[in-house]
Amino acid sequence: MQNDVIIRQCQEKDIRVLRKIAVDTAYFGSPCEHFFPDRELLADLIMEYYVRYEPEHTWVAEFDGNVVGYLCAGFDEARYSRYMLWRILPKAFIKAFGRGKIFSKKTLWLIWYNIYAYCCKQGRLTALDEKKYSVHIHQNVKEGFRGKKIGSRLVESFLEYVDSRRKGVRFRALRRQDAFSFFERYGFQRHDCRRMPVWEKWLGKEPLYFMEYVRDVRYDKKSQQ
Repeated sequence: MQNDVIIRQCQEKDIRVLRKIAVDTAYFGSPCEHFFPDRELLADLIMEYYVRYEPEHTWVAEFDGNVVGYLCAGFDEARYSRYMLWRILPKAFIKAFGRGKIFSKKTLWLIWYNIYAYCCKQGRLTALDEKKYSVHIHQNVKEGFRGKKIGSRLVESFLEYVDSRRKGVRFRALRRQDAFSFFERYGFQRHDCRRMPVWEKWLGKEPLYFMEYVRDVRYDKKSQQ
């Protein structure tokens, strides 16, 4: 299958399906409804910045005319934070209030457990140099297309691009394992990892580890071989 997959940059026509993949995989590869009831709000929070403001840094995997995966990258953290705070979040929550789902029991539990985790100082990862690792990424592959090296094709296309621009990369993940061997194959190293007992109770999964990985600017691809 991997030989029939096309990796290309995001286009306007891809936005709807990218949003759907994001929420369909938000709960450890399963739909977001397991923990969050408003698909539109979550899609806004996850994808709106990348597809609207950095589509040139969003890569999609297309198979047989259908988009089956993506990798998004933010190349300017200050811009990302500013746009999320002042453009995306206000619009997203105004629309969510209109739909009414934001007042659901699941949303209240989400707020409670995350406030509790913050007060317990869980999930506070060791700070890193954001100038050194100036690019952050987010990736997902549609159910039924995982394990077919589509994720590898996306990462390889992205790394070819980011290496040519001499950028360090970072990402955060919530996983049931305390390592992410897939990304380690591409030169990423674990910067920090914390177990999350509060989120384990909230999400009904145990164990859960919140981690951050980094990849240095001058990574030698020959070491993969």
